[in-house]
Amino acid sequence: RGSNAINSKITGSGIGLMLVWKLVKLHGGKINIDSTEHEGTDIRLIFYKGYEHLRHYSIVEPNQELPAKEVVEQAKVTETPEKLQEMIEAALLQRILIVEDNDELRSYLATSLAGAYTIQACSNGKEALIIVKEFWPDLILSDIMMPEMRGDELCTAIKTNIETSHIPIVLLTALNDEKNILNGLATGADGYITKPFSIKMLKARISNILSNRDLLRQRYAMATKMDSEKPGLLPAEANTLDWKFITDVKNNIKNNIDNTDFTVDSLCSLHNMSRTSFYNKLKALTGQSPADYIRDFRLNTAAQLLQKKKYSITEVAEMTGFCDSKYFREVFKKHFNVSPSKYGKEDKK
Repeated sequence: RGSNAINSKITGSGIGLMLVWKLVKLHGGKINIDSTEHEGTDIRLIFYKGYEHLRHYSIVEPNQELPAKEVVEQAKVTETPEKLQEMIEAALLQRILIVEDNDELRSYLATSLAGAYTIQACSNGKEALIIVKEFWPDLILSDIMMPEMRGDELCTAIKTNIETSHIPIVLLTALNDEKNILNGLATGADGYITKPFSIKMLKARISNILSNRDLLRQRYAMATKMDSEKPGLLPAEANTLDWKFITDVKNNIKNNIDNTDFTVDSLCSLHNMSRTSFYNKLKALTGQSPADYIRDFRLNTAAQLLQKKKYSITEVAEMTGFCDSKYFREVFKKHFNVSPSKYGKEDKK
């Protein structure tokens, strides 16, 4: 597709020429295209006579009836109905934003993925930037060649914004040469799928990316239990902007660990983020709400202090921001399944 067609908001799937090329190739033919702007386009198709070049294919004579389609046996479901219900409910919690300017392809993608995910769709990158902060998707599936804002520009905008940098993006495009693929990945895209594509392959790619995000989320959550995060511990899949965010969150809590008035609003203010944006960011990265994250950080710090056996339980409670030692004992026991006094006496690995 030419840039003039895109800028004129003339929609298209972007795969027509690729389909023509595949059909010509199936028939052993050749296709050549010469195009000059304002002069015209010459398309030349070459098909060979006879059948010799088709010897590896099944040739159907004119008026010959095609064999009846074989019935594909459905795979047996081994999971119990209860297990399937749990899987469906878990999948529905994950949200996908589809950004595609072609109405038919956008509708097809939405319909194909709607059975497993909660879907929102729009027709260009500018709309997507607005929807992202309302819908907060778990993944964005975007075409590249679009009016208003290209998919690679959308990817750059998402990945360089601290509020949205954690959202994985899969670029979907007919630009399938190595240079375009590398350019797409250079914007921070988590995946690059070329048209025409197999919907099964697309679903598998999306599933793998979301599964990897779950593993990365566990890695980020572990930062709550660590005294320090060394640069060398940065996971290969991690976005450095996201890792810096987690490190800053942890350091801000650590610096205010003994402040009983330190709240979620205080933490949001230190990061110059709204409560909603901060909540969605931290929840997406760690699986925890800000309040739970702060509480767990305080409790893990308290556990480390108790292991040193230098302070009383009351002192530890005050040092970690718990104004009431009785409440501290209750919360600590609920979290570690052991009282603070017993925890301090036991040797912990």
